[in-house]
Formats: sequence, structure tokens, C-alpha cells
Amino acid sequence: MLYSYGRMKIAIIGFGTEGRALLHYFCGKGHELTVFDLKRKEIQAEFKGKAKFHFGPDYLDNLQGFDLVFRSPGVPYLTKQFDPVRQKLTGLTRYFLEKCPCEIIGVTGTKGKGTTATLICEILKKDKGRRVFIGGNIGQPPIAFLDQLKKDDLVVLELSSFQLQDATVSPHIAVVLGISPDHMDHHANMAEYVEAKKNLVKFQKKSDFAVIDVDNEYGEDFAAATAAKVNRVLIKKAVNEGGFIRVGRLVVKRGKTGTIVGTKGETGLIGEHNLKNMLAAAVAANLAGADVLAITDVIKEFRGLPHRLEFVKEFAGAKFYNDSASTNPQTTIAAVRAFDGPIILIVGGADKNTDFSPLGHELAHNLNVRTVVVMGQTKPKIEKAVEEAIIKNGGRNPALELITAESYQEAFMVARMLAREGDTVLLSPACASFDMFSNYQERGDIFRDFVMDLA
Repeated sequence: MLYSYGRMKIAIIGFGTEGRALLHYFCGKGHELTVFDLKRKEIQAEFKGKAKFHFGPDYLDNLQGFDLVFRSPGVPYLTKQFDPVRQKLTGLTRYFLEKCPCEIIGVTGTKGKGTTATLICEILKKDKGRRVFIGGNIGQPPIAFLDQLKKDDLVVLELSSFQLQDATVSPHIAVVLGISPDHMDHHANMAEYVEAKKNLVKFQKKSDFAVIDVDNEYGEDFAAATAAKVNRVLIKKAVNEGGFIRVGRLVVKRGKTGTIVGTKGETGLIGEHNLKNMLAAAVAANLAGADVLAITDVIKEFRGLPHRLEFVKEFAGAKFYNDSASTNPQTTIAAVRAFDGPIILIVGGADKNTDFSPLGHELAHNLNVRTVVVMGQTKPKIEKAVEEAIIKNGGRNPALELITAESYQEAFMVARMLAREGDTVLLSPACASFDMFSNYQERGDIFRDFVMDLA
């Protein structure tokens, strides 16, 4: 471990959510603190005089002389300025994993992390004898509640590849959802992205558990990378340990006992991808001690998180769904497949060096997709992917209407004007939001406002 209990010189790289949480945590603990950020940020009064601040384009040029260098997730791990201080480099997640006094359930995957982590937390909260905390990529940075934790508490963490990249400790229960290409503007390649996520299971012990979606092409690689007892999650085939679907029933199996925890079509979430999220959450919560009644109750009642296939409103016979959290093609494909009947899809946004050919193929072959309204920075790439799939790959959806919009508002208005009774209008961008918005939440909030204003 990097950490000592005496006075340390600590550098905090990045003054976003995690950087501010780190500064707040270390203030008053007797350390010498310095914050570095590319952009000049407002400094709250509580921090003035308690830390030094360096802002500007050369903010990474002088990192020597520190005992610890905390990297925020938004700053790539392989940034060359970190090379001279890599032995001192750490992150909020690594620090928390090494310091946490209680058991942790960690959840990673390309998408579905927030839904699954929240499901686990909601199930475990029904166990009144144990306090449950949730944080990471959802809620608050976990360091905010580190000093409150006791041995018998339980922590659920949603963890991104950025947060896991320098981890040296794995959680007691690791949940690995589907892995697909994402953040290729941040990682050197797909292999680096996958290896970062493998840190969730790589340091587990035989006494730990791993819950892994093995329908995914990377699932068995994660199973092979851990010493923990593996519980597999599958949709179309039974497993010896884990979760699966049998005759429309969600089943959790441990040893020789299989227990039904829900019924397909009678859950609060739609889409096959959410069946796997619910199964993974049920298995993980059961391994953590949750009883079956708590699992079945939550699976039936849970209606999902904002911006994730969120039903907004029905207007003039058309239903409007906000799936702004879908920031890559694979999750938009899953969203489209969740619906029966005609779909008007709003897609496009900021570019993350993404390959849109799988999305183009889906839209060219999915006969439910009637119209695609394309917007944002990725507009030309998505148009090209769809057109190539229709022309070159024998697309079965030649009547697909492809419309470009110059703004977000125009994209919505076009979709609204084209919507007919029985249609689904789906915002599922398959892209990041940073070309037009501060984050996907703002993008989803504005879509929700547009819909609610319909009258």
C-alpha cells in the first residue's frame, strides 16, 4: 500500500466531483494538499487557505515531490506526465477499496451498472439489521462516507473502467455485466479497456464471489481471471451456480437449490438486457444474505433509474421514452429491441471514436424501426453506418426513413410531428452528450421537459 499515517504531501489531479470529495475528505487531517486542474474552477470558501491550487494548460508539468498523486477518472491513466510519478499514483476508488472496513459489492460492465447496483442496494435495504451504502459512479463518491463505515455495514459500488484502472484490491462480491466497446477516446484500445475492468475480479480470494454475465463474449475471460467462486448469469441456458431464465421465470441457483425470484413480464423493467441486470442483482444480493422475499419484492416493484428507458408520457397515442444514459451503440441496440411496434429513434451526439456499424446493421434489419432522426457531432458517421448496412449488407428495412436534424430541439420536433398513435418515440443517442450538453442527465432532462410541455 502507498499510504502512511503521518503527514503527507498529496496532489489531487482534477477538481471535479471526485477531486472535490478528496479535498473535503483530507482537509483537517494534517496533510499538505495541492489541487491541479486544466480549467480554472471556482474555489469554495471552505477550501481557501487549506490547499494550494494550480490551474491551466501546464497543470501536469510539476507533479514530483508528492507522497501521493490522486488521479481523477477523467484524466487518462496512461497520460505521459504520470510516468515519473507512477509509483505514487492512486485514485479515490483504489484508496477506498484498500481502506474500507466492511464488505463491498462492486458492479462493473459497459452499461447497466447503475440499474444493477441500485437494485442490489434496494434489496439489501430490506434487511433491517445491516446498514447499506451506495456510491462510486452513482450517488456520491464513497470516500464521503468512508469514516462512517463499521465492520458490519455493506457498501455497493458502481465502478467504471476509469475508476478500476489502478485498483489493487477487489471487492468481496464482484458483479460483471456485459462488456462492449466504449470510451475508445480514453483507452488506448479495447484490450486496455477490458483489462481495466478485470481489476474488479483480479485480486479476489477463494472466499469471495464473482457474478458474471457469460452471455457476453468477454464473460468467461473474467471467470478465468478470478480466484473467487463464480456464479454465472445466462438468459437461455441453465447454470449450476448463478441466475438464468426457465419457462419465463427468473431463477437464482445456489448448489442444488433453484429459487424463482420473478416472472418475465411481471417485472418493473423492460428489455432482455434488464433481465440480466435483475438476475445479476438477485444473485449478488442473495450471496450477501438477502432473503428471497426481499429479492422478489424489489424486482417486481423497481421502476428503473432516470434516463434509462424511462417512460415519460403518452401523447396523442404515442409513448415517449427517455434513454439518454445510452451512450454507446450496444445499449441503444438493446433499447430498440425492448419494444414491439413502430419506433421513431432519436440518435447522435458527441464522438468517442465509436464504431457505429453494429448500430447501422440493427437499424437496417429491425423492422420495428420506422424512422431514425440523427443529430449531433456523430451525425455523418451514423448516417453512413445505416446507409452502408442497407445498401451493402442486404438490409431488410429498405423503407427506413433517415432524417437529419441541425439541433436537439429540431430532432425532437421532427420526431413529434412524425409520431402516430401506437408509435414509440425513443431518445437513445448511442453517443456521449458533450457536444451539446454538460452530461447525459441534462440531455435527458431537456427531453423530458420537451415531452411534458406537449399539450
